[in-house]
Parts: sequence; structure tokens; C-alpha cells
Amino acid sequence: MASKGCKYIQWAPFAATNPEPVSAVPSYGTPVNLGALSKATDAPAFNEAKIHGDNALDEYANEFKECSIDVEVTELSNAVAAGIFGATLGAGEDTDLKFGADDVAPYGGLAYIVCKQVHNVNKYQGIYYPKVKAAMQGEEYTTKGESVTLSGGKVKFTAMRCNSGDWKIKSADLADEAAAKTWVDAKIKAAAI
Repeated sequence: MASKGCKYIQWAPFAATNPEPVSAVPSYGTPVNLGALSKATDAPAFNEAKIHGDNALDEYANEFKECSIDVEVTELSNAVAAGIFGATLGAGEDTDLKFGADDVAPYGGLAYIVCKQVHNVNKYQGIYYPKVKAAMQGEEYTTKGESVTLSGGKVKFTAMRCNSGDWKIKSADLADEAAAKTWVDAKIKAAAI
């Protein structure tokens, strides 16, 4: 398998009512597209323990702890940033995005599409993290010198185990992008009220 692209990154906050049903993935509010996806990198972390006996490794345990997900989009709009970080977006004449020391990022779900090539055939796959929380990343601004450099927005999410026991779900290989988009939309959809 050779990965050759990613796109269509969707996020939705937990639903206002019954956000974490027992033994199920979370319920969500209205989904939003985070922007044109440039890159997504996950890095799961595990708790590990070993015990030695009779001069050898006797037992080894490896259990999921959390997974950091670094996301880069071409442009992180103020409206999206306010939603995922819990910041305040002004209304009317005050359209400033304000980050407060007491902001609390909401829990939500995250999903996107990857394109891969398998034996010279394009296949698509949905990637879904049922329970995530966003954290701001630092921003860098550079002056235009002898060349132009484009940079987008960066967000770090932390994925965690949800009530179904899952922290990441991948679809089967899908024949086309439309099928992958349908799969993502089915995972990150607003709960019926």
C-alpha cells in the first residue's frame, strides 16, 4: 500500500444531549469541514510494563493510552478555530477571534479520507477518531524575502478511548472517493433530535 493523498477532514462537537452513550461511539452535533487538508499524522502512545523472572522477560503488557493527531490545513478559518478551541468569535461589527485563558475546547469526533494505491489501482479509505479534543499550536509568520513561502493552520488533537472501547476506526478499502466521503459523513453526523 502506498498512501498518495488525504482530504475532506470533518469534525463535529459532541451532542448537547446524550453525548456518550453506553458501549457506543459518541453522538455529535453539527459537523464542520476543517479546511483543505494538507497533512494528518497520528502517533499513538501506550502504557507498557514488563516483569522479569528466572533471568528472562516473563510478562509484558502494552495498553493504549492516547493518540496525538497533528493536522495541517491550508487555512483554519476563525469560525472553525472558535468551534474546535472553545474561543470566542465576535458578532456584528466585532468580528475578532478572542482566545481566553479560561477557554475550554469541546470534545468531538474527527474523520477524513486517504487515497492509496494498491497494485496500481486507486483505493480510498475513511479514517475516524470517535473522541478527540483540540489544542492550539504555535503560529509562525515570516516576511516575504527572495521567495514566497506558503503555510497553513496547524491543530493538534488528542484521541482517546470512547465508550465503545475504540479510539480509531478505519474503513475497508473503498472503490471511489464518493464512497469514502459517504463513510466519513455517516461517522461524523449530527444526532437525530
